[in-house]
Amino acid sequence: MLTAKPGGNAMSDLEPIDEPLPSIDAEEIEPRFRAVVGRGGERRGIRLERIYWDGLNRMSTLGKMTTADLVHYTASQMPESGNLASLLRVLSLKWALRRLDTVEDISSMANLNAIIQASPSPTILLTQDKKVQLFNDPFLAMLRQRLPYGDAAQLTRGLRFSIDTHIEDAIATLSMNKGKTLNTGFSVTIGSQTMKGQINLALAPTHEKPMLIGYISRF
Repeated sequence: MLTAKPGGNAMSDLEPIDEPLPSIDAEEIEPRFRAVVGRGGERRGIRLERIYWDGLNRMSTLGKMTTADLVHYTASQMPESGNLASLLRVLSLKWALRRLDTVEDISSMANLNAIIQASPSPTILLTQDKKVQLFNDPFLAMLRQRLPYGDAAQLTRGLRFSIDTHIEDAIATLSMNKGKTLNTGFSVTIGSQTMKGQINLALAPTHEKPMLIGYISRF
């Protein structure tokens, strides 16, 4: 059963999530030597851990250049007393953190709220712990039309929202089928009044925790 939080479409603070740190195996910390040959034939021998080589490969691929070109670029910025391997590690991590900042900004709750509010159809955000985290004005208008029950605060405070599919199963299905949606039934109950309909679910583009955006298609 999903319980709506009072307060209309205002955003609520999410509880912090303890995210487990990744494990590290011996192979990942073993430095790997590679000979990199630049365009001018200059040969450099570099020893880096695998994760840094992976990062450099991703950087060069997205930058439409070779890893050798990337190494040459990095070497051109190195001070006389600098260490090329250390500089490549810094560059790799700096690039990854910059991309992480961009992704976290795009997938913030503020942007997610904007997506929900921009929808012309009744739209809600469902959390994995079975709560309606956000909703838009068309959703509230739908409730007022079909389930007249006092003011908005009373309406949302007494609201019970449920979907026909277990939310954990819905998240798992959508996670395995990227870019897909899932249509299922829903019901809303306020006091003794109940309405039913269909809702299209999609994974919410957020890093906070697994959530679903629900676009109500029929009621």
